[in-house]
Amino acid sequence: MPRTLFLLCGEPSGEAYAARVARAFRERFPGVPMEGIGSSLLEGEGVKLLRDYGDISVMGITEVLKHLPAIRSALAAAKERVCRPDIGAVVLVDFPDFNFRVGRVAGERGVPVIYYIPPQVWAWRTGRARTLARFARGAVVLFPFEEELLRGYGVNARFAGHPLLEELAPVLDAPAEPARFGIPAGKTVVGLLPGSRPGEVETHLPTLLSAARRIAERRPDVHFALPVARPALGEKIAKAVAGCGIPISLVGEERHRLFRCMDAAIAVSGTVTLELALLGVPSVIVYRTSWVTYRIAKRLAKVRSVGLPNIVAGEPFLPELLQDEFTPAGVAEALGGILGDPARREALQGRCLSLRALLRGAGPTGAVVDMLATEAASAWA
Repeated sequence: MPRTLFLLCGEPSGEAYAARVARAFRERFPGVPMEGIGSSLLEGEGVKLLRDYGDISVMGITEVLKHLPAIRSALAAAKERVCRPDIGAVVLVDFPDFNFRVGRVAGERGVPVIYYIPPQVWAWRTGRARTLARFARGAVVLFPFEEELLRGYGVNARFAGHPLLEELAPVLDAPAEPARFGIPAGKTVVGLLPGSRPGEVETHLPTLLSAARRIAERRPDVHFALPVARPALGEKIAKAVAGCGIPISLVGEERHRLFRCMDAAIAVSGTVTLELALLGVPSVIVYRTSWVTYRIAKRLAKVRSVGLPNIVAGEPFLPELLQDEFTPAGVAEALGGILGDPARREALQGRCLSLRALLRGAGPTGAVVDMLATEAASAWA
């Protein structure tokens, strides 16, 4: 029997990438068993779940402390599983604070480890690059500049394009179809994206809705659209939106086709801001975390911007409102500056679309499977 491939991810965007790796791996190595930590998406690709990541998908120091028992339990289970002799290789996807601990244990036992989307050492905690070089046989990175940087630390790194371009390929140039989502014709569509984690929704959604009310008062032509990132968040979001007094559509499926309908968005910092940009949607980027987490992150960070489109572009062309600046009035003003100036909105849209050329490549999913074929060939024989 071929040995098992173990995949580990900790949040929705990482799971989407892991699922494509699982699908491509299964096509290339049919019959090889796969296990991992994920949710229903990964399970749908034939991966037997060791744990669901729902209880461990948190960000920030104080947020992690609240979920520490669940995190410790999942970490212990993952470490124990990757050390068994029937494991042929491990693919770690993003989620660095958890995945590094699992990767080190697997690497010490001689298990081939491929890290897909390793930690952003260019932003902070550069020392992790040396640790990565010690336990990973290879790494597939998101941005071109990461390949050279990590190779300088001895990591077998490869840039093969950003996985979002693979994911978005069917809709990159699709027409806007607002009627598909029950959005009235002729409306200016503004997306509200409060995050994909329960804690992010609780923190950001009230301010987003307050800002939306201000915008609706000034712009009666605006219709809001809120994609529900995870089904488990649907009830929480529906309760928050009920009676909010603004024209809004909650959408649970085809989120990327919904993005194509948006004229602008207010989005929590994360992968979604780059998704929006690649689809030509300028956004106001927002984020709020605990005071302790923010102060530590600000002290350690080596980048001026937090929004991925701004980082890729090399300059903050999209507005960012963080912590105390993230207020209903501030958000309404920033979005109004985009919607109220057609020439500026068109220029921002062009800058967003220009990021596609910077992030194209041969294909990162195939690069991960190629590394598995090279670094763990005997496991799949």
